[in-house]
Amino acid sequence: MRRLAWIGVATVVVGVVVAGLGLRAAPASLRSGPTQMVSDDPEQAINSNTSPVAVVAPNRPDTLVVAGRVDAPQLNCAVSVSTTGGEAWRRLDLPLAPGASNCFWPDVAFSPDGSLLVLYTPTGGQYNLPLALWLQRFTSDLAPDGPPIRVSGPLAFQPRLAVDGNRVLVAWIVAAPARADKALGFSPPPNPIVLARSDDGGHTFGPPVTVGDPGRLAVQPTLLAGPDGLVVVGALDLGDDLTTYESGDGSLPGPPPAGPWRVVSWTSTDGGATFADATVVADRVVPSQRVLIDLAAAPAFALDPARRRLYAAWESGGDVEVARSDDGGTTWGASHRLGPAAGAQFLPGIGVAPDGRVDVAFYDRSRDRADILADVVLASSTDGGRSFVSTRVSDQSFDTRVGSFTGDNVMLGSHLAVVSQPGRTTVVWADTARGNRVNNIVDLTSATATFRPARGRRTPVLVVGGLVLVAGLGIIGRSWPGSAAGRGRRS
Repeated sequence: MRRLAWIGVATVVVGVVVAGLGLRAAPASLRSGPTQMVSDDPEQAINSNTSPVAVVAPNRPDTLVVAGRVDAPQLNCAVSVSTTGGEAWRRLDLPLAPGASNCFWPDVAFSPDGSLLVLYTPTGGQYNLPLALWLQRFTSDLAPDGPPIRVSGPLAFQPRLAVDGNRVLVAWIVAAPARADKALGFSPPPNPIVLARSDDGGHTFGPPVTVGDPGRLAVQPTLLAGPDGLVVVGALDLGDDLTTYESGDGSLPGPPPAGPWRVVSWTSTDGGATFADATVVADRVVPSQRVLIDLAAAPAFALDPARRRLYAAWESGGDVEVARSDDGGTTWGASHRLGPAAGAQFLPGIGVAPDGRVDVAFYDRSRDRADILADVVLASSTDGGRSFVSTRVSDQSFDTRVGSFTGDNVMLGSHLAVVSQPGRTTVVWADTARGNRVNNIVDLTSATATFRPARGRRTPVLVVGGLVLVAGLGIIGRSWPGSAAGRGRRS
């Protein structure tokens, strides 16, 4: 009898626990995996690897490609591939254009058939200026597919690449010939952002069209291509800050520009043939420091094609701001600050998963009272950017001054990369943990975080727990001395 009673009590406890699990609601959460080295430099190299861009192959979710700039000691670029979802990386050799000795400002994209496209600019001459703009195709198994294709001539700055079906789009800044006589900065405008389009998968390109007002001091373009002919170009607009545009102060440490700057976008609904007037995404962007114009922080844009929704993220006065457009960039809603503390976040990247989850990653110095050491933080939202959950994805904090050419300025590049997939997000960033302020070594590293959506009451679990609870109570009842079962056993 006593043994049966204890079995009943234990069964009741199990039922209560299981029912409690069914009643328990859990908020959304992120859990980051370990950081992985992406750049693969020789042992004695002192390269400053920055400004990664990353893409995932269609129908091969574990195949990721990252391209990044090498800003020092010599301008170059590097391309890496992972076929293990970011758990390990290897270098992907990039054929150089005829007569080229290096590459710079790379961008990458996959075609729907799995072909990889890599855009880059060889540099040369007295001031290491772009010599031309080239596109290299790779097969779906990442073997070079023919020679590089020339997209434009010299002085093509800050190029960006996008693919939609068989349509390949390339945007860049056409610098005035006077730039050839300058080491830093642009000459006074016009230095327009232009876009060239290919309708045969990138084999040939039509003449470029001007995206926006050539008189704007617009830099760091971002290019997106979506369904039904939607093309969006975003950029940082320096307003009337001609000193920063021309790098007239040499970007040496000192008070930041007075500003304000702006974030703007242009929208095309005919595949990039024509563009509407610029739309202001944010009009009171506060510069945080002096910058070399080619290293200015690029606003990040991402497209949710299923909902025709756009997101933008940028830094302003040491804060990360996020805004949303529900009409393809024609209008933008009010922005809100994303970071957990004021004045400590910068250089965000953004991505959208196929289910609409939006992910924003950024550098964050809020854990360091001296405002020097940074972590990389990932924030994710499933309600259209209204609320976020966040986690730290970098294994250790690192000195943001490493890699700077001009003293104490922070120069970790123009952007970091975010690849959003169902249930997970891979972030790639410039990390200085192996470097110091003498060798200025900066590596590209990555981490993949898994996303668990919020859970409400789980009815099946609750039902099972209730049944176990009832069974336990029944066992106790049968063991009770006054019960009919108990009397039957005593007779």
